[in-house]
Amino acid sequence: MRFTVDDLARPLLLGARVQRIVSLAPSCTECLLAVGAGERLVGIDDHSDFPEPLTAVVRVGGFKRLDLARVTGLAPDLVVAASLHAVSFLPRLETQRTWVFVLMPRTVDGIVDGMARLVSVLGLAAEAAPYLASCRTRIAAVVDRTLRRRRRPLTYVEYSPEGHTGGPQSFLDDLVVKAGGVNLGGVSRVEWPVLAPATVRRFDPDVIVIATYPGGATRDSLVTRPGWDRLTAVKSGRVWELPAYMVKRPGPGVLDGLERLEEVLSAAG
Repeated sequence: MRFTVDDLARPLLLGARVQRIVSLAPSCTECLLAVGAGERLVGIDDHSDFPEPLTAVVRVGGFKRLDLARVTGLAPDLVVAASLHAVSFLPRLETQRTWVFVLMPRTVDGIVDGMARLVSVLGLAAEAAPYLASCRTRIAAVVDRTLRRRRRPLTYVEYSPEGHTGGPQSFLDDLVVKAGGVNLGGVSRVEWPVLAPATVRRFDPDVIVIATYPGGATRDSLVTRPGWDRLTAVKSGRVWELPAYMVKRPGPGVLDGLERLEEVLSAAG
């Protein structure tokens, strides 16, 4: 028998017939669609806002209120989960002998590596190989350009108006570095910190990138915060808005974010 592992280094058998899949997070759904497994989805989370072929797929709940009875009731051959499920839901699924593949990338390359191992479980390795190769080529092309840069602008990527961002060992930290910047979130000691406004003001970033989504911050709202009009990024007009899927969701859309962020930071350099 042959095995691979998920992002928690848990073994999964290769060669099993995986035809019914439940996805528990938008990033997982995005990965499954990208590798050609969309038609196998029988259940998805409430936040997977993708069009066809998902309009008729059963919804199994959100991040905080996942309906495990509905998940198992769909009789999935495989459940694809994200990091937030590792502690709260994974043990409960495993007690019911449900196969779970956890995607928890810590780098941009890790997103592609996780998809490569996932397709081997799904029996789609040959079909997905050209797509995965193109992903690796895109990453390498950006890194080749940014390695030549002498100046790396200090970059603050804001996930929420409360100051959520990515810290050390997060895929966001790797995304900013690969795009040619220095991640302000790296001042924290945790993977996903909340930075106080005073911290942002003290470090005075060269570039600010806002992950945009309904209810999130905007360029106009950010500059009205006390003292933020004096930030270098604001005074130099280097406050950018990028769709959340490009910088916040660890799926294939991050590659679009990598290329766009490289353009933004190149202009700032």
